[in-house]
Amino acid sequence: MKVTLQFHGGRREIYAMAWEWARELGMLLAEERFAPTYQVKLVGGGQESGATPECGDDVRRISLNPPPVDLNAASSLEYAKKNPDSLFITLGGQSDAILRESVLSAMTDEVTLVAAWKKLRERARKSMLKGAWAENTMSGARSRAANHYYTAEAKSLADAGVTLMGGTDWIKYQLD
Repeated sequence: MKVTLQFHGGRREIYAMAWEWARELGMLLAEERFAPTYQVKLVGGGQESGATPECGDDVRRISLNPPPVDLNAASSLEYAKKNPDSLFITLGGQSDAILRESVLSAMTDEVTLVAAWKKLRERARKSMLKGAWAENTMSGARSRAANHYYTAEAKSLADAGVTLMGGTDWIKYQLD
């Protein structure tokens, strides 16, 4: 079963959400850095701690993982192959000018995890706002994206003049 959700959200906000989910489910949270060399590590030794760790600007993907987690990977693909039941969140880039789209995804046949991942996706959706216009930056064509999700922080950033972009420079969003 496959679970996905594309949305805009502040990196720290998303990280805090995933941290809370990991604590609630008793799962391990891992963070990945893709450059200059690939690194993966578990976050915060004790999930019982109330404080959310900081999300560094170089963190590109985080994941909730049922134990055991295999961190012996030389690439993001190898990590995903060694931990196939994980829920991954690819964090969109964020600067003072641009916020890129983030993606939550999982693919598993493990029945209990399918239910957990779907529940988290629905919880995330219910906590977000939705509705936007998507614009092709090359042609200027616009279309309604009624089911485009975004967090309150993404809305605040957009209202402050931050441009919301897709994963590339081809799509720009204007929120409702």
